[in-house]
Amino acid sequence: MNEMQNVIEGSPVKRGARSLFRIVVIVGVVLALLAGCVLAGASWWVMRKMGPEIWVKMLEENYNCRCQIDDANLSLLSRPAKLVFAGVKIAPRDAEVAKPLSDRTPLADGIAPIVIPEIVLSVKLDDLLNKRIFIEQLKIDSPVVTEMQDEQGRSSLEALFRKLSAESEMPLAIPVNAPAAASKPVVTERSSGYTFAVNSASLERGQMTITNKKTLIQVSDFFFTLSDIDIQHADLALHNRMHSTLGANIKVRGEARIGGVKRPAELANLKLSGEGDLVPIDLATGDWMPTTTLKLTLAQGSVLAGHITIGDAAGKELKKLQEYGVDLAPVSIGGALLEPAIVEGVFKNNFFGLRSDTRFVFSEYEVLIEKSSWFNGSQDKHEMDFRLSCGAALQARLQAGVAKAKLGESLTSGVIKALSDKRGRMTFDIESKGSLSDPEVKPKLDRILKNLIRGEGLGDLLQGLLKKL
Repeated sequence: MNEMQNVIEGSPVKRGARSLFRIVVIVGVVLALLAGCVLAGASWWVMRKMGPEIWVKMLEENYNCRCQIDDANLSLLSRPAKLVFAGVKIAPRDAEVAKPLSDRTPLADGIAPIVIPEIVLSVKLDDLLNKRIFIEQLKIDSPVVTEMQDEQGRSSLEALFRKLSAESEMPLAIPVNAPAAASKPVVTERSSGYTFAVNSASLERGQMTITNKKTLIQVSDFFFTLSDIDIQHADLALHNRMHSTLGANIKVRGEARIGGVKRPAELANLKLSGEGDLVPIDLATGDWMPTTTLKLTLAQGSVLAGHITIGDAAGKELKKLQEYGVDLAPVSIGGALLEPAIVEGVFKNNFFGLRSDTRFVFSEYEVLIEKSSWFNGSQDKHEMDFRLSCGAALQARLQAGVAKAKLGESLTSGVIKALSDKRGRMTFDIESKGSLSDPEVKPKLDRILKNLIRGEGLGDLLQGLLKKL
């Protein structure tokens, strides 16, 4: 048996199989090496054309800033290929801009108002080789942004991105979503020789600090995506839109008048999510100035104000109500939301105007803010009309106060009916304007007068007044 096995293994067939196997292995190794060399060569070529130096140069030649990219690499094995930039910083322009990147002193910590640990561009290799920057997905990971705003709401970041000249050599980013019939996106080509487009973009785990004269805004866990992008500068009337989804935790701190004295206070602590449709280019100026139609959800537990009372804000305006035993002075303005709140409005240049009535439910009452109310956080200004409807505990307390005013049974009944809404809940119409941190609050009497004209409480009031004569 052993002799037979030796004969078989030493046969020409067996030896041929072994030789063929060795050849296949050698060819495979050679092809792998060649593929590695090709990928390495392609990567070298692309990075020479699209490495940090190119992007830094394009940014600095066109905008009033300094840019630093610590590292860059290209992954050609993934589909699509991924171009990754690490340690991206954008800072105010300085003398280092005149030096080659290799000779520059690195930016010190805390100097750059924009720090991005990682930017990932998903691209096709054949596009890069043909000087087309068609970004299928742009991902910005964990950016940290620090912004200062003046009294007019102008951002310190505007100076960084002020164009140095009217003619730009930088390829213009034209995010588009081509029609189904089109074979590729409509793009823009500049004298640099590159064409440039973005199909979708996202930002994850962002942090932002905004400081102005009166408030400090801290944004954390910020995420933002852009899709359905369609921008064509040649036809902005029809092609000037994109869709966004977003979410964030937002804290706002400032000074508020509490107990007659201005003190530091947390003005808001919000957890929000939502979506919006953007018109990114201002048609009048041609500048990037997005107008966003938003639908946001403020999560249950989010805190809106709650640091001051109606007495702090309204003061002497409450005296007329107090004469009838209605004492709103100790009632807090705002607080933690007991239910999610849906907010719909339009945002542009720090100005947010409501498109529909917005309902907030707090522990003692609910508030309906009327549409057309508006807020400007950077300027610390607002104008708002709202309706405060009492919860059961607050209503019982106010009714007890009216009873203690010794107006008489008929007059007491008339006051309560005149103040009540259709559900029988005591309701107060209030207007607020001026500073968000120190609002001017005044009761409105329009609805009460309408109730009396309709006869709700009028008979009891007349009877009560006649008894007092």
